Amino acid sequence: MIQCYYGNGKGKTTAAVGQALRMAGADKKVLFLQFLKDGDSSEIKMLKKCGIKVLYAKMPQMFIDMHDPEMIKLVSRLEDELFEQIDESYEGIVLDEILDAIALNLLNEGKVYDCLVSLKETHEVILTGRQPSHKLKPILDYSSEIKKHKHPYDKGIKARKGIEF
Repeated sequence: MIQCYYGNGKGKTTAAVGQALRMAGADKKVLFLQFLKDGDSSEIKMLKKCGIKVLYAKMPQMFIDMHDPEMIKLVSRLEDELFEQIDESYEGIVLDEILDAIALNLLNEGKVYDCLVSLKETHEVILTGRQPSHKLKPILDYSSEIKKHKHPYDKGIKARKGIEF
């Protein structure tokens, strides 16, 4: 089955982490892939301690200049290489921020769609990001929107380690 946590609110990755931990707690083998992140989030340490394999593409810089064709090519290659790490021997597969990688055209939507369709009946796959594409929406089994009503960032408060990352 495919679960999707999306929206502009805080908690999408947190929900995916919770689901990954729940699967690991049930003795399921879990793979956690982080797209568009550098692997420096606090949850990574705990996921690894719980035996969850975590993979990410080390980004060349914190913010990607989407107007720089060379940067786009590099990041697209890194994200595609990460996507290729999906291993069907895992019962649970988390694809954190994959929706945004697709929206930014860093991953081929058709390729992701085909992969998800092939995994859907035999694996638990969790997607996160801002918005699932129209192509992906029909294949989702769970779809939960996380909507922002208030956030400290709106008041100029920076992300805090252990809370937002």
